Amino acid sequence: MKHLFFIFVFGIQILNAQTTFSPNDGDEDNTIGPWEISGNFGYYQASPYHAEFYNGAPYNVNNVDYVFNNYYWYNDIKNEMTEYASRDSFRIVEYPSKMRYNGAMMGGFSLRYNRSKAFAFNLHFNFAKLHLIDILNLQVYPAYPGEVESYVPCEIYATESRSNIDFTVMYAFSADKPFSPIAEIGFNLNNALVKEHRLKILSLDYNLVDVYGSGGYVPNTGSTGYEVRQGGIGFGLSSAAGIRYRMSPDFAFEWVINLYYARVHLEGYEEEYAMHYGTLFRLVMSPRLLNL
Repeated sequence: MKHLFFIFVFGIQILNAQTTFSPNDGDEDNTIGPWEISGNFGYYQASPYHAEFYNGAPYNVNNVDYVFNNYYWYNDIKNEMTEYASRDSFRIVEYPSKMRYNGAMMGGFSLRYNRSKAFAFNLHFNFAKLHLIDILNLQVYPAYPGEVESYVPCEIYATESRSNIDFTVMYAFSADKPFSPIAEIGFNLNNALVKEHRLKILSLDYNLVDVYGSGGYVPNTGSTGYEVRQGGIGFGLSSAAGIRYRMSPDFAFEWVINLYYARVHLEGYEEEYAMHYGTLFRLVMSPRLLNL
């Protein structure tokens, strides 16, 4: 977010330096400036394909075997199951089958260069914090009285930050009218960063990210683990369609639906494209409105 703020301030300075240029080559009836900036806020829904990275299954880099295969953690889990579930025999029988991202708020800002009333180039910066939560089931033995099979549900949850940078061209239909449909198409760069990925078993809570390396976790050794960065840069296509209401040459209100067909760099899932979508409200302003 600090980097986005720096880019925002830098963009304001660019706008200030360019306000004397006219995108319409002397058309005195058109007072729309060449540069505009907008504040964006809305909703973002990431593809469930990349959410499978977080389901804890053995084929993923972060998996629950990392916890259960640790001798010390396994004994802690066994004691916990004995105390709270009255069973010390258990096995994993079901991983989350349809892990999904929760819908998230998305916000950011945009820089725009108006080539004409109808045609513009955009640079959008938007950010969302994504959350996931699902259930892994442990089957316990023997089954509880009156039950054929008995299970203890365990939470798998995660948080991911997702940034989208879009380079688009925009066309406004009926640009001379206050209300005009708009369409955009362009290139998307995204940056995914795993903030946390954890497994909760009754009152115990474990990090599924291997921060201890080949030696694993050993109690009373003073080891606190090391920082592990998971995620990276992905790319794809960006498109949007919506409507613009221009209240004055210096201010407009836009509502758009965004579609992203993009790769997201999460290990094991970075080679496939998937569809992500969102909706944004934009408050579009010129430097003159901001007295710059």
